[in-house]
Amino acid sequence: MKKGLFFKLCQMICILLFFLLLSHSALVLHYAKRGLFSWAFSVLPVLFPFILLSKFWIYFRLPQSIYRIALRLLPRHGLLAPPLTVLCLGLCTGFPVGAVFICHFYEKGLLSKEDGERLLPLCSFVSPMFLAGYVRPLFSLDDRTWLCFLVSLYVPLLLFFWAEFLCRKNDGQPRPGTRIFLTAKKEAAPHIREIWLSSLEIIFMIGIYMMLFSILSGMVLEEPLFDHWVAGLFLCNLEVTTGVERLALLGGLPSVVRIPALCFVVAFGGLCTAAQIYSVIYESRLSMKKYFGTKGACGLLSALLFWVTQLIWR
Repeated sequence: MKKGLFFKLCQMICILLFFLLLSHSALVLHYAKRGLFSWAFSVLPVLFPFILLSKFWIYFRLPQSIYRIALRLLPRHGLLAPPLTVLCLGLCTGFPVGAVFICHFYEKGLLSKEDGERLLPLCSFVSPMFLAGYVRPLFSLDDRTWLCFLVSLYVPLLLFFWAEFLCRKNDGQPRPGTRIFLTAKKEAAPHIREIWLSSLEIIFMIGIYMMLFSILSGMVLEEPLFDHWVAGLFLCNLEVTTGVERLALLGGLPSVVRIPALCFVVAFGGLCTAAQIYSVIYESRLSMKKYFGTKGACGLLSALLFWVTQLIWR
């Protein structure tokens, strides 16, 4: 009964959205172009090389090499090696590539379903290239502020990893699929062409989501009720790329709040990122129930930590 009611509600929403978009066609066109522009000139050149590279890493068994190193460094904590390997890969390449590695290790039997779900919010993080090449120039952060910003972003994430994995007891033995994973000659990919096609699918999917969320945030901005910096902070968390840009240009926002708010926006990653992550893992049995709680907590801790470090360094 509840499912039927929910389905009918979704039908009504779809019908209402049709008339809403039809009656505001000029706005839809304008914000759709803005979303696609941000994707084409900000996200595509930054993220696509990492998405493509991650597929080649998997094809040429680089995760196996990193996993083997982790096993040697942690001989008594074999169960910790897979999540640590995936965390390193995810933080280096950025979202949604971290979810690609999680699915890869989960399908190989090296991550349990619970561990994969715990890793999703930790590995779904902006790439270092995005931070250095997009965020820092946009806010003109000096060296000290930049260092505080990076510490505030990564320390809460590492604390959550420590709480989720390092504090748990394990028998020190790696999972049963380890030997097969390490001794397999090559991933069963039919052709390198598949790497290009799957990478293009991910990057174009990101562009579609950015366009949709740009339309959503733009339509909301047109309402006078949301013409305030508090509402602007909320809209910044819809999509991280346009959200960071909007935060940099947001008028009326107290200067003491701007960078802590930036910490939250970047650490949380936005609702659009969550949709992208879900589209990557939807064929697996992984759930995102823990995703928003962990990402929200990381964002709040990042903002608080930056505020504290700034007080200490004054």
